[in-house]
Amino acid sequence: MLSLSPEAHRQIEHRQAETGLLFGEAAVQLGFATEEQVRRAIELQQGFTVLPEGDERVDPLVVAAFAPDDPIAVTARDIRAIVTRDVRPDGSPLQGIAMIGIDDETLHTTVLTANLAVACAQAGYSTLLVDGGIGAPRQHGLFRLPNRTGLSTLLSSGGRVEAIAQTTAIPGLSLLSAGPSVPNASELFDRQRLANTLDPLRDHYGLVIFDAGPASATQLEACFGPRRGDHRRAPQPVGRARAAQRRGRAAGACHPVLGSILID
Repeated sequence: MLSLSPEAHRQIEHRQAETGLLFGEAAVQLGFATEEQVRRAIELQQGFTVLPEGDERVDPLVVAAFAPDDPIAVTARDIRAIVTRDVRPDGSPLQGIAMIGIDDETLHTTVLTANLAVACAQAGYSTLLVDGGIGAPRQHGLFRLPNRTGLSTLLSSGGRVEAIAQTTAIPGLSLLSAGPSVPNASELFDRQRLANTLDPLRDHYGLVIFDAGPASATQLEACFGPRRGDHRRAPQPVGRARAAQRRGRAAGACHPVLGSILID
């Protein structure tokens, strides 16, 4: 934590009252702390690591990686709390989360999904983010990673996800990008093929978050339906994702309903 004298505290609180700045911002402005010191203090207070502002390894749209108090980061943690406090009928923890966009709101859902993945990793879950947008991949760009191989590679050619998933700048978060475009993209989302590809991922990660985009119900059932011989429940819609999207960050002001969430 920051080591500040009572007089420094008084001055910072006075500056906060005058300007509306956060405590750390006021401390930096008055010269009582550096931005790096404030960042480290936030990490200690919040119990997880945040990246320094301007870290180019992650897109600024993924605000949960930089600013835990941002409204989008708070929304992501709220969603995380909803999906991680529930359990399956057999008492085992939930492991699958699908974020489904609605038409032109897909970009907003993609950004919120990326922030949710960061929030889950920050909470200590070994998290895999899967970009299901083979026709319009976006997650690799948000995490500044290549898209040479990915989900389309696994679906068309097979292979081991551990060899294709990429480590992000966020501790505990891996990304399975959408992969290169393929001419038979719709055929790749065959129910059994998709289930056979994604189902084993649950054995390697605490949470698998699937950015479904405007996916069909069939695709989502394939991703999160019960395994063969398994009597777990089918995925259930549990809520609507709401987030304040700032202009200049996510190409819009406030979109009340971004999409649905399915969990398994």
